[in-house]
Formats: sequence, C-alpha cells, structure tokens
Amino acid sequence: MKGKHKNPLKHLFASVRGDRLRSKISHMVDWEPLIDPEPGCTAIIGMCSRVPEVLAANIRCLNKFRWPDLKRVLVVVDCEETPNLRAIEAETRTACSGLRIEFIFYSPTQAALAKSLDISFVYSWLSWCIALKCTNTKHVLIHDYDALVLSPRLEERYRTFAASRAVVQGIAWYKSNGIETEDHLATTFEAFVDTKWLRSCHPVELFNKVRNVGGRSIDFDTTLDIQHRLLTPEQRTMAPMNADELMHPSQMICQYTMFRHSPSAELPCFSIPMIPFFIYLSGRTSAIEDATIAIKQGEISDIDLLNDGTHFNFSKMDIPQVDWLLKQAVQACVALQIPPSRAIHEYGTALYGLIGTPTQDVWRGDFTSKQRSWIQEAQNSSLLRDSGVRLLQVP
Repeated sequence: MKGKHKNPLKHLFASVRGDRLRSKISHMVDWEPLIDPEPGCTAIIGMCSRVPEVLAANIRCLNKFRWPDLKRVLVVVDCEETPNLRAIEAETRTACSGLRIEFIFYSPTQAALAKSLDISFVYSWLSWCIALKCTNTKHVLIHDYDALVLSPRLEERYRTFAASRAVVQGIAWYKSNGIETEDHLATTFEAFVDTKWLRSCHPVELFNKVRNVGGRSIDFDTTLDIQHRLLTPEQRTMAPMNADELMHPSQMICQYTMFRHSPSAELPCFSIPMIPFFIYLSGRTSAIEDATIAIKQGEISDIDLLNDGTHFNFSKMDIPQVDWLLKQAVQACVALQIPPSRAIHEYGTALYGLIGTPTQDVWRGDFTSKQRSWIQEAQNSSLLRDSGVRLLQVP
C-alpha cells in the first residue's frame, strides 16, 4: 500500500478511529442549505481562547488590506462566552472600525465535548463550521488564526476567484498525508470557497477522513475529502501568496494545544516561538522581553515561554527551524515597516543559544538583503520598547 499508511492494517485502524471520531462530533453543529447568498465575502477565523492576544495582530493586518467586497469577519471563540472575551471583541472593533467584526462563542455542549476531546483539528473544524452556519455571503475566506496578511494580494486573489467558475481557490496544492500535488486539492488555510457549495454538505463531511484511493492510503484534511469527491479539477484552483504577501508559521496553535495536553513532552515545536512575536505585534511589546528571560532562565525541556503555565519542550527544535521562524518574524517587521528592535534580535539570539547553535551560525539564515539590513540595525540599536505599536495605529 502507498500513501500515509504503508501497512493495510494500520490504514484500517486509522480509518476506524477516524470514523468513530466523526460519529462523536457529527451532532456538534448543523446548518440549513444557503439558498440565496448575498454578494461579497466573509472572513472566518477560529480563535484560541487561551492565547487571545494573537488576534489583534491578525485582525489589524486584515483590516489594513481590506477590500470593498469583504463584508464581515466572524471570529469563533473555542469556549463559552466570558466578560473578558467580550471586552476583547469591543477593543478589536474599536481598533478596526473599517471592518464589521462579530464574535461567536461555543455553546456549553460544544465547549464541553471539544474540551473532552482536546484535539486541535476538532477545534478548527468546529469553529469554521459554526462560522459557516452564520455566513450569508456568496464566498467565504477561511483565514487562519496564525496568519498575517502583508499586502493587497488577498484582494487580487479574490477578484480573480469571483470572476471565475471555481468553487475553491487555495494558495497551494496540498502535499502530505498521502496526497500529492498532482491531485490538485487546495489547502484550506487562506482559501476562498463558495459558501453555498459548503453548506450543501453536512458539516461533518468537511471533517478529516481516511480513505483508500486506488491503493493509496490518504488522510484527507479539513474540506479535502469533499474537494476530492465532489469537485472537478476545473473547480479547484490555486493562486499562491509569497513570503512578502503572507506570513503564516503553520501549526502554531496546533502545537500549543498539544503542549497544553502534554506539558514538556517531546513534540514538534518549530512554531511555538512565534506566539510571543504575535503578542508583541498585538501591542504588548514586553512579550518578547519576557519570553527571552524565560528562555535564559529555563531548561530546554521545560520552559514556560508565555508565563501562562504551559510548559514547552524545545529539544526537537534545530537551527534550520530557528532560521525559518526568525526569517518570518523579520519578514513581517519589514513588510509592516516596524522599526528594527534590539528586543527581537536578543530574542532570536536566545533561541539560537537555547539549542546550542555555534556562534558562526547565529543569525546566518536565508535572509534577504532588506531583512539583513533590518537585523543589523536591530543589533546596533538601543532597545525600542514601542516598536510594535506602529501596527496598532494602522487605520
């Protein structure tokens, strides 16, 4: 057998486990078909309530590059309503008055079941489906919580999508879990999708599904199974966004959820150090300094990076991963015209030191000339405590 599971028995077990999980969650959300959608697009975001400060950076970037057809932003929070989260909603609306923003919360039943399962892709699927239930526009943008829009490219993509006969438009063809790029299945994150088509399916049909396709073991991620089964190749399109147009660490919240479930376990952690950077961009500039102190005072296998009781193990992190995450951070700073900050430079240096990087390899990654200039100025500058605030002032 080819694909994700080479052993047919492992494939069978994975399929059975997946179907049991689908059965457990099948009643969590329901919707009616969307008969007469309104023109335009709704952006939907699944928000992790345990790291709410990530949201401001995300929304403010989206607001900076909003376009007329973006009618509304629906933020689904993965817990029941609280006064603190309602206050965050009010603050976000005030800071981004150009966008129509609405928070939606899990019901008690949804929150209890999601918490009992504590699986990252259940949270994301449920949040997106709750948002889709409340979406009445023709198109929807599935916007990841850990993504920053850095250019007008999103509007360009939407105009191309809206003028086409495509049902889905992603930024890349999915390649993982037994799926090959030749299958032409659009990645879900930052995808534009026809809302009426999504609502023609039952919500659980959007969930992950393990299948045997022509002797190939495939674990279809969210929306990929219905793309595979229900759409022709012509209805699936791709319009890429490069590193200067979108910053997306990937798996940041997924990894955070895994560490909440298994503190200090040896788990993938390559995106975790981006969380303090997102919080920094959201306005709490001390987050970077606090994280640097936590790194210097902790052990590689047990660091409370966010000072929230979540203990991370960075023993699986290597030099290329640190290079990669710092390149993304500097890329965002350059694109958003955030002045060079010694605090960010010291944070990166601390990350290199944490994993025992040789001196000659520190800050030696694949940086562009503009990024290297920013890094050099950051290294030479005095500490700019307010450098992240400029993002908050974007109209």
